[in-house]
Amino acid sequence: MESPFTHNTIATGNNFLSRKKEVSQLLTNIRNGVHTVIYEPPMTGKQSAVYAALSQQEVRPAEIDLLNMVEPSGLMDRLAQTEGHSIIYIKNFQNILRSPDWEKTVSAMSGMMQKDGGPVFIITGSGVNACRHIFEERKMMYRQYERIHLSPIEERSVTEHIIKTFLRVGRVVEQSQAERIYSVADGHPWYIWQIANSCFNLTKGYLSDSLLNEAIDTLLYTHSLRFQETVDGLSRYQIYFLRAVFDGISKASSTEVIDSYRLNSSANVHRIKEALCKKEVILFDADDCPHIIDPVFRLWLERFYFKADNNDSEA
Repeated sequence: MESPFTHNTIATGNNFLSRKKEVSQLLTNIRNGVHTVIYEPPMTGKQSAVYAALSQQEVRPAEIDLLNMVEPSGLMDRLAQTEGHSIIYIKNFQNILRSPDWEKTVSAMSGMMQKDGGPVFIITGSGVNACRHIFEERKMMYRQYERIHLSPIEERSVTEHIIKTFLRVGRVVEQSQAERIYSVADGHPWYIWQIANSCFNLTKGYLSDSLLNEAIDTLLYTHSLRFQETVDGLSRYQIYFLRAVFDGISKASSTEVIDSYRLNSSANVHRIKEALCKKEVILFDADDCPHIIDPVFRLWLERFYFKADNNDSEA
């Protein structure tokens, strides 16, 4: 039987959970001619939320994906082809930074957004730090848009969905197991559905804890090459700082942290922070505390990468 837990397509219908508040807010913006910006980590439901709102509109939007954009003129050329559309949806907006002249392109786009009677823009990006640089640090398109934050999908709605989906085909997952799936993925929908998919395929009746562990191991194995490439691309000092973030440090530039993690100097810490943010490995919250963006990458670090480091220390 084909698994009902799909994770490689946009969530629609019964598979689209929660986010009612965000969808309603986006719909209000569209109807009132307010431009919207949404930037969140990869695969956290941006497109699903946008399409949920657009499905309630009679007008079909013009879609522009900057996934493969290299030259800034590419965006303006595509925008020139959208004449007649009242809604323009731009994905992967963080890639605008690939060009040294990105500011000119964004300024030109900003001019389009200010025109009376012009199209409503919906802009999404998966590079959180890149989009922060554009919209918060450089204040591009200042006061021309409303940002919508995607709140975490509620644990209750996720666990109920998993349990009911299993029951529909005569299979059983315990409440505590569904909660563990949510916890391991830290509420990240893409990872939740991958674990649930593996659990569904592994069991014919009752889901055992050993099969759930196997599903989690499968998730880590599936993404291990990607995670290994991430750490392989980091310098020695960046690895030291990543370990500090992993350990839960809050004041990254304190003398104690610099000495404990061999970070050399506060100036070096500043460079490390910039590099890791640019690589979208970590982000800083409103209190300037660093966090690892990807929850399963963090779990991989715990299970494998830093576990090996601990073993070496113990030896």
